[in-house]
Amino acid sequence: MTEARRSVLIVDDSPDGREMLAEYLTFRGFAVIEATNGEEALVQARARHPTVVLMDLQMPGIGGWEATRQLKADPFTRDIIVIAVTAHALTPDETIARQAGCDGFISKPYAIKAVADALGEVLRRGRSGLVELDGLKPPPRAARKPRTITAL
Repeated sequence: MTEARRSVLIVDDSPDGREMLAEYLTFRGFAVIEATNGEEALVQARARHPTVVLMDLQMPGIGGWEATRQLKADPFTRDIIVIAVTAHALTPDETIARQAGCDGFISKPYAIKAVADALGEVLRRGRSGLVELDGLKPPPRAARKPRTITAL
């Protein structure tokens, strides 16, 4: 796979989260492009046409939902795989992200190695690799063990 076809655009207004993920993905061999907001994401996506966009949803200015809508409405960028990466892990948030055009959904916090592994599958297999993101979802609340409280 050529470098242009292995490129990942990371869009996040949090410098720490963006830089940590960018450094790790670069270490793993991905070509990484960074954007700090939706406006930059649109410019970078149109100029560099990455294979995947990891899109934070809550950002000032043009947020991730709107940036995704615009990417998916543009014939030049609509084939780019957009994966929402957000601290909003509720089912309605995932539904809204998918309605905006997101192809996948990762909730924060996440295991960076697991994200990189899943992303590698997406880059290798295209949209059929998105199934690898399902393993990153936290278990449903009902499946979690209840905490017990003991009296002192």
